[in-house]
Amino acid sequence: MQDLDRLLREEELLARLDWFIRLRWVFLIGLTLMIAVTSQLLGIALPYPQILAVGGIIFAYNTGFYLYHSFYTRQRPPDIRATRIEANLQIGTDILALTAMIHLSGGGENPFIFFYLFHAIIGSILLSKIEVWTHGSLAYAQFLSVLFLEYFGILPHYWLTPLYDSPRHQNLFFLLGVGIALLITLFGTIYMSSSIVHGLRIREMELQLTRRMLQKKSHDLEEANRELREKQAQLVQSEKLASLGQLSAGVAHEINNPIQFIQGNMRILNESMDTILPLLDQHARGNPDLTVARLKYPFFREHIKTLLNDMYTGAIRIADTVRDLKKFARLDEGKMDETVDVNEVVRAGLRLVQNKIKRYQVIADLDLELPTITGCTNKVEQVVVANLINAAEALGERPGGMITLSTRAEDGGKSIRLSVSDNGPGMPEHIKSRVFDPFFTTKQPTGGTGLGLSVAYGIVNEHGGWVEVAGAVGEGATFTYHFPVKRGAG
Repeated sequence: MQDLDRLLREEELLARLDWFIRLRWVFLIGLTLMIAVTSQLLGIALPYPQILAVGGIIFAYNTGFYLYHSFYTRQRPPDIRATRIEANLQIGTDILALTAMIHLSGGGENPFIFFYLFHAIIGSILLSKIEVWTHGSLAYAQFLSVLFLEYFGILPHYWLTPLYDSPRHQNLFFLLGVGIALLITLFGTIYMSSSIVHGLRIREMELQLTRRMLQKKSHDLEEANRELREKQAQLVQSEKLASLGQLSAGVAHEINNPIQFIQGNMRILNESMDTILPLLDQHARGNPDLTVARLKYPFFREHIKTLLNDMYTGAIRIADTVRDLKKFARLDEGKMDETVDVNEVVRAGLRLVQNKIKRYQVIADLDLELPTITGCTNKVEQVVVANLINAAEALGERPGGMITLSTRAEDGGKSIRLSVSDNGPGMPEHIKSRVFDPFFTTKQPTGGTGLGLSVAYGIVNEHGGWVEVAGAVGEGATFTYHFPVKRGAG
């Protein structure tokens, strides 16, 4: 609360000091007019040269303050300490100048002694309570000093003729009355104006605190709404993935049966060729123009085995892909006690995303002596697939794109390392530090969810491993995942 009060007063100081300088210009104009009126119309005899000299001093220091604000403070950031010193200096010099003016224009007889009240009000607005009470006490002490010095003749008294029949600077009752009246009004004004200003500041602080609380509430609501939207999007995505998993499992099952028929029939066809071809050879010797399926028999004889083998190999590839798809699409049962062959997981992942990465050169540098790990095959496969998709999207249409996967045993066979590298554009540091954050993605225009690598990070942690990211802008990127062979092992 005190910090906020000080902040508000300091902000008010910065805004009010320029206004105070402009007000002093108005005072100087008023002083010039007053001298003209009192000397020419009222015929009051005062030491006008001395009064003009004091006015000249006011003009000089006000010009200094004006130049300071115009050419110095506006070119630098606000210095609150210097501003407070300046505010005290302005009010202090004004009180000295006002005391000099009162002395030169009648002392205690001057009806304008209550100009001190104006500075008391200004001080209450700009300064702290201690500072304004200090200035008020000094102003009152200066006024009493003028009365005292004039009473004993140390300073000359300027008699306001014809306003008074005789000078009253040696009338103790008059001086006592003026002193008490100024004391009561000056300090009463300081007390009331300080109390009013303090009350206003408390109201302003309460308003500021309320506004900040409302802003925080608004921010919290926006944050909660954002998180709710993200959760909703995540639920929608999860539902889509679950539906996709069921659909993929159903499609894979439907494809798997015909594939088994094809594989079985292809074996029969392949074996039957061993019986059919000798018969066709014998028939072709008597019929040189023999064609089979619109192909000349020698060409057919040369390539039929290759065609059948290619068909059989293709059927096996389809069966492997269907098996991988069923495995990848199955519901996560959370089982972490499977024996996982990471090399086989890499091969399965490559088959699953073959269409995505076929335009690039893909190198699989796999350690054939790699030990197995304990965990979840499906989850480790998610890590491989997420990284392969991420690498392919990073490469885009870049010519000469290359993706490298490697596996190695580490720490004497206690852990293994799985690395996925690409020679794409790389990542700046601010992206590298956030690449595993949930929902962080650089691919919003293409529908990226920001969950792939985040999920991969969670899977590696779940297996007791850790992750490293390497690469800089223009140097590609490498994601390295370390898996302990047994969870809890280093």
